[in-house]
Amino acid sequence: MQNSLFLLCPTDNLEYLINTVYSYDNYFYTSLGNTFSTDEETMKSLEQLILAKNISNIYFILSNENKIILDALESQYFKNIVGLKRLHKNIEKQKQHSKYWANNYSKHLLFSYYLNHKINKLCLDLKPLLLQKKIIIKGKIYNQSEDKFHPIYSNLICKEKFQFN
Repeated sequence: MQNSLFLLCPTDNLEYLINTVYSYDNYFYTSLGNTFSTDEETMKSLEQLILAKNISNIYFILSNENKIILDALESQYFKNIVGLKRLHKNIEKQKQHSKYWANNYSKHLLFSYYLNHKINKLCLDLKPLLLQKKIIIKGKIYNQSEDKFHPIYSNLICKEKFQFN
């Protein structure tokens, strides 16, 4: 059995859909815009859940219509909310880089870059457990118009698109 932990934003309302698509035991941790805190207490609770429920897959998932991320890209109504300030700052920085590429994939690239950053941070925080239990961490973006989950672009592609040397 492949028990999975899904880290998602509650504004996306994806729990039912995930349970339909992924037919094993699913567990959810929600945070606005997937801002997921990695403080010591949260990480300890997460490790306990992973061990107790025999989690073998962890997924960071966002909808391509995520209200929190789109707000950071566009209107910025939520930028003064304490827990979202860093998110807004990081997305604004990446948005500035993305203006140099005129293509239809910039939104998916921004979401991928953000989720790759979250995955890398979680990998560092859970490294001993990940090695011991062989846990896989992935990111997916749910495309509402297609009603489909898409894998995020790899970290290498995102670095090529958004980083300057």
